[in-house]
Amino acid sequence: MLRFIASMTIVLSATLLAPLAKADCADEQTWCETKCEVKHMTDDAAVTGCKSKCVAARAACSTKAGAETAWDATKKAAQDTKSFFKGLTE
Repeated sequence: MLRFIASMTIVLSATLLAPLAKADCADEQTWCETKCEVKHMTDDAAVTGCKSKCVAARAACSTKAGAETAWDATKKAAQDTKSFFKGLTE
């Protein structure tokens, strides 16, 4: 039962925190694409190539943010589990 509670805590924490990280990545991608359009104003192929780098950066950002969120949720669940047992045994 305790493993189930710890697992659910991790999943719920990651689910609730992930949209915050995704918003930052989306903003970074929008800014990157805007810079591409300004920098390569007269060259559509260059704009497309530059924007592809923005998409790759967005994927890396989202992956990193997701991993950090999962790690933070795991640490929080471990702390909560330790506190639960402390309260249970005292």
